[in-house]
Amino acid sequence: MRTTVRQWEVRLKASGSRNRNYAEVTYSICIYGETVHDLREKVRDYLTQQQLTYFANDGDHIAWRVVYAYSNGINPPPHEWREKEVFSDDDFREHKGWWFHSWRLVSGQLKFDKHYLCPFFIGSLEEAVDDFLLRAFIPRKGPDYQSPAMVDQQLQLSLLETVLREAEEFTLNDLLQRGWQILALEYQGEVSKTGELTNRKASFVLGHADLPAASYTLLTRSQYYNSLYSCHLEEQSRTSH
Repeated sequence: MRTTVRQWEVRLKASGSRNRNYAEVTYSICIYGETVHDLREKVRDYLTQQQLTYFANDGDHIAWRVVYAYSNGINPPPHEWREKEVFSDDDFREHKGWWFHSWRLVSGQLKFDKHYLCPFFIGSLEEAVDDFLLRAFIPRKGPDYQSPAMVDQQLQLSLLETVLREAEEFTLNDLLQRGWQILALEYQGEVSKTGELTNRKASFVLGHADLPAASYTLLTRSQYYNSLYSCHLEEQSRTSH
């Protein structure tokens, strides 16, 4: 009989294989929690108790896609890591312990994270798990999710803990999965001589009723926009030459 309230969930890909193809022999798992703190501790317990050789989040535009792999000094790194010329199998085998690599999502497309163009050595499993919970933890609405701000099927604005604005379609979808709720649609632009709004851009106003859950968005969301801005500059640079 199920007793856990599945208010929040985290989806992982993992492998416990000790063979050379450990990163290809993965399985998916969904971990549930009644609160985000409860979920975080269950994820920590799972990652530290399962004797894994590989684990990853499933990625979104806010936390990006982040992969962790264990080097035993014999097996090679995951195949997708070996495409970078600045990183070799010898690099991975030389430092036994946990490594991570990340890709940012920009408008639905995976791109290398400029901060970590090649995989980065972390060290112990405990350090890898701490890094995952800081960098790659994505709490999403679970099957039993109910917003604390909904009373008798009516949204109570006074119960919202924090508010943000979002104009990017892909990130908006991620925010909704993370428990944010649309409150209003705003338009920004230039006012013409006739008083009309031109070059109009729409943005959604969203609110969240669970501050611990919202904090995982607020702490990392700015990284996405820094990356998006960098991509626009790169594109402008290519087209100008």
